[in-house]
Amino acid sequence: MITWNYRVFREDDGDYIIREVFYNANGAIVGCTQDAVEPTGRSLEALAEDIASFQAALTLPVLTLADIPSAPQEPPQRRDRATNRRIEDLLEEIQRAESIQHEE
Repeated sequence: MITWNYRVFREDDGDYIIREVFYNANGAIVGCTQDAVEPTGRSLEALAEDIASFQAALTLPVLTLADIPSAPQEPPQRRDRATNRRIEDLLEEIQRAESIQHEE
């Protein structure tokens, strides 16, 4: 299960920004958003909750992009095409099923 929270990052130019950080089931960081995020909400209450989450990020250790693991580059998976079916066969199956439903 992936979880996330807001974290403060120190950029190479010395600025501080907030990003969303994602964690795996063991709590290890697996990634983050590329750009900074900003508080949002569909209501004033939701916006206040989001701002509180931003404030919580200030209590956690500051990160840099060097703290974020690179996404592993895996070769693309080849699809098993053995189970592919022709569109004509699928259409015939649908027509048979519809005619059975109409007979009932």
